[in-house]
Amino acid sequence: MKITSNTIVKNGMPFIGKVLEQVVPYMDEMIISLSVNSTDKTREELEDFRNKYPDKVRLFAEDVPKLKDLTRIRNEQIQDSHGDWILFLDDDDFWPRPELEKCITELDKDPNILAYHVNPFQLTEDKKYDMHWNNKFFAKWLRRDGLHFRKPWPKDMPFNRNRPLYWKHSEGLTKILPYRFFHLSYLKEYTFRNLYNVPSRYRFKMGRSLELPEEFKKYIYELF
Repeated sequence: MKITSNTIVKNGMPFIGKVLEQVVPYMDEMIISLSVNSTDKTREELEDFRNKYPDKVRLFAEDVPKLKDLTRIRNEQIQDSHGDWILFLDDDDFWPRPELEKCITELDKDPNILAYHVNPFQLTEDKKYDMHWNNKFFAKWLRRDGLHFRKPWPKDMPFNRNRPLYWKHSEGLTKILPYRFFHLSYLKEYTFRNLYNVPSRYRFKMGRSLELPEEFKKYIYELF
């Protein structure tokens, strides 16, 4: 079994390097698309990362004039991927390695499963997360064969051929994994979202913050 990670990023600092370093030992290849309009140090960080792992990393410059181009780039990355599975890795997704390893052990257990969904800890600050995200799950691990996205981001949804891979309506095709990653969007500017003035209904309203479980606090030092 081979795994490819797909990442699209504009301004990914300060987390993009740490996000990629967490997963690189488990990836057979990593495809990264960087917006040509990046204005922070993301380009330099990615070039250093590619030079460190030249046999795994493919880095592309992308013009993203419209929202629909994000969906186009997603589909182009899928076509360029050689893995049996794809990890969709955003610049604000930080995976504790034990949780990552648990996900990987699930991937080929059931040949009928086309996508695995995971619930993140939506960090609000050091060691705290937004409780409202406890019922939100994201398709992070998807079987490559037959995979494609439809509709402009942020409404893009993964499909396998003509079968939608949304966890609430795809019984038998998708599965929720009881593992967690850290989502860091509250802690950085999500530049594609801001650039295109995405309607507020696509933003998540912050709820009450809870303390991270003790077993996850030990990973925070890697971020801050």
